[in-house]
Amino acid sequence: MRAMLFGLMFLAPTVALAEPIETQKIITALTGDWNGDGAVDLAMIVETQPSEPMDMHFFLRDREHNFLRPAGIVRDQILGEWNGYDRSGYEASDTEPELTALPNGSIKLYLPAMPVGSKRTNQTLTLAYRDGAFIVAGFAYDYHDYFEDNVASDCDYNVLSGKGKSSKMQPDGTTAHATVSVEGKVIAFSEWNPGTGFSACGK
Repeated sequence: MRAMLFGLMFLAPTVALAEPIETQKIITALTGDWNGDGAVDLAMIVETQPSEPMDMHFFLRDREHNFLRPAGIVRDQILGEWNGYDRSGYEASDTEPELTALPNGSIKLYLPAMPVGSKRTNQTLTLAYRDGAFIVAGFAYDYHDYFEDNVASDCDYNVLSGKGKSSKMQPDGTTAHATVSVEGKVIAFSEWNPGTGFSACGK
């Protein structure tokens, strides 16, 4: 596992660590101790352009000099409804991502389904800071169809260990449960592909 983490540091793409942020485009922000050094760090999700994925910015506090040091920007991983804060007629959206700080210093990133058609698949990623990179430590989803009876499924598994559980509603209304057991992986958040999670869950 440590060898995988070490290799990850060299696979992570080079990104600009700091750039101007328009405050009206900050969707949500979260503080916590991502690297476990006892200092308060920061993460925020920022809109980009209409119909384009949002960016996630990470900052780690420099305890010696007491300032937030940019620790990376992850692009193209967060879809949502671009609200156009600089346009008239703005209305709140129900498809904005949400961030939650977990007690162990990880970040829960909730990605609600886009309101297209009757099928909805909400996703949740657990992000953790390991050896200089933010990785996907956990993946979960819940799926349902508004127009069909007994069409729903869900899954929750640990990406690092490959272990988890899933369930699927049957036509008769009962629920079938299954165990997830795949090869554990260390995947940088910037390199994450949702297909990896759905495949592990058997969807």
